[in-house]
Amino acid sequence: MDKVVVTVEQFVEWFPEFADNTNNSAMLARAQCYVTTDNYGYLCGDCRILAIYLMTAHLLTLQDMIANGDTSGGMETSASIDKVSVTLTPPPSTNAFDYWLGLTKYGTELLALLQSKISTPILVGGSFVRVLT
Repeated sequence: MDKVVVTVEQFVEWFPEFADNTNNSAMLARAQCYVTTDNYGYLCGDCRILAIYLMTAHLLTLQDMIANGDTSGGMETSASIDKVSVTLTPPPSTNAFDYWLGLTKYGTELLALLQSKISTPILVGGSFVRVLT
């Protein structure tokens, strides 16, 4: 099977904001656990490479958020200073994976890319089902 080639150098070229990050190589390898380099289906070529790099950027951003103590996982909707009160609204999502991707701008872009590549709904067992290839 044909595979796309991803490199840390190209990742930094496409996402220069991560040029100084020392974990790029490890996160690029980890991202390939979520998005394979196998070049098939509707997500192929540069789109597949972009998906892998967006997942890498998402993972790096989450790592930085956790390192900075930001484990909130939501959008701040209100805050108080006296007696400290913060209200968070989680990003709208239909499942845990969508929620997890919604935690960073890179994950949100990746989700949009994946959803744009979902094939036309097909009829399965009397209901429409979207199939991601």
